[in-house]
Formats: sequence, structure tokens, C-alpha cells
Amino acid sequence: MSLYSLFNNIAYLGTGTTTKLNSIYTTNTNNNLYNAVKKIVELVGGVGGLLFTLAILIITLFIIFGSISAAKMRTVWISLISCCCGAFVFYAAYYLSDTIAAIAAK
Repeated sequence: MSLYSLFNNIAYLGTGTTTKLNSIYTTNTNNNLYNAVKKIVELVGGVGGLLFTLAILIITLFIIFGSISAAKMRTVWISLISCCCGAFVFYAAYYLSDTIAAIAAK
């Protein structure tokens, strides 16, 4: 058995006949907890990502048009990188809201 076929079989465990082993890959979307968590994660992820993206825009404008001293440039670049990472985390939560809600509902 090659390594490719092993990973290929693991990747498709959720498809096919439903057994107890395959039931971990299915999600009941009629669950109230699932719907509530999904809505909350989408709201928080979307608003947080939006605010971090706005901060990236403002910091970038300060870098481009502002006359910042050389001593403070390090702080500005660190804040820009931090805002990029924060936006990535919030947008990832928004994108993975189905998965987060399914984990919470299990």
C-alpha cells in the first residue's frame, strides 16, 4: 500500500456509506447551537477582519504620506505586520465558521 493511497482513503472517509466511523464527518445543520455559533463566528470574524483591514489601510497611508522619524519607523512596521496577522486570524475564523460551529455542536 503506497503512501498516496493511504492518504487518499483517509481523505474520502466521509463519503460513501454512513457508519459510526463516518458520522464524525457529517454535520446536522438543523441544530440550533450550530446555527447560533455559525452566525456569531461569522459576525465577529467579519467585523474583526474589517477593522483590522481598515487599520492596515490607515497605517499604510501613514507610511506612504507621513513624515515619520527613523526612530519610530520600526514601531509603525511592527504595527502593520501585527494588523496583517490579526486580519488573517479574523478572516480565517469567518471562512472556517462552518467547521467551528460543527465542532461546537458535536
